[in-house]
Amino acid sequence: MNAGPHLTPEREDRPEAPSAISDEQRSAALRAGRTPVPPKFILLVAAVFVVLGLGGVILERVIGTPGAQPVAPTSIKTPSTLPISSTAILGLRRLAHATASPIVLTDQHGSSWSLADQRGHVVILGFYNQSCNDICPVLGAELRSALAMLGTHSNSVEIAIVNTDPTHDSTVAQPPALTRPGLSNRSNVVFLTGTLHQLNGVWSRYGVEVRVGHAPAPVIHNDVLYFITARGAMDALATPFANENRRGVVSLDAASRRAFAAGVTEVASSLLP
Repeated sequence: MNAGPHLTPEREDRPEAPSAISDEQRSAALRAGRTPVPPKFILLVAAVFVVLGLGGVILERVIGTPGAQPVAPTSIKTPSTLPISSTAILGLRRLAHATASPIVLTDQHGSSWSLADQRGHVVILGFYNQSCNDICPVLGAELRSALAMLGTHSNSVEIAIVNTDPTHDSTVAQPPALTRPGLSNRSNVVFLTGTLHQLNGVWSRYGVEVRVGHAPAPVIHNDVLYFITARGAMDALATPFANENRRGVVSLDAASRRAFAAGVTEVASSLLP
């Protein structure tokens, strides 16, 4: 994957450093600047602080009478409740509208599926495991919500999920990748798989890195979501996200899921022919 942009540090206008002085000059200056403080003055200041402290306690007890209405605490918005733009929550990056790389794989029905055949439809292209043990439960639910938000316009949108698990690459009519997030009954949602050679070619062309650990370690991959125009051009790239606990269960709060789905809807709507 391409490295991020190189940032040149901004120039800082720094004041000129003062001329150096010797230790003897510094000591002499400090001695000359000291003013003796009388002991009686120190005692007087200490007494004033004691009186003020006691006065504060007395005032607090007098003013804070029983039955007074307490001041309501200031509410603090958590990140999930803060307003956020769709581009921000999607981590959206606009692309250069180059023609999308070809994809020819097999869908869940055993039929050949080609990206080139989707011209006239906006394609939302995602990547996750067939067994739905990665970001699938979260991203799948977000895509389902986005289709609902699109309403009748969803007929012009095709959602294609490419399998990222090379250990489970067979064709399954009802893969958990679709059944678990509630996408199995949508005619415009496909789960694509193929041979390892075919899948690896798609992963490579779309910047998906797949790592398989020793059993029983799960398959790990980065999460990306592409928006492809009805003319087959790459328009934008989003970054799905979720939380994972120690048991490997992936989840995301409802507010963030709704916001992400709304962002997907907004971007897809902007690309409708």
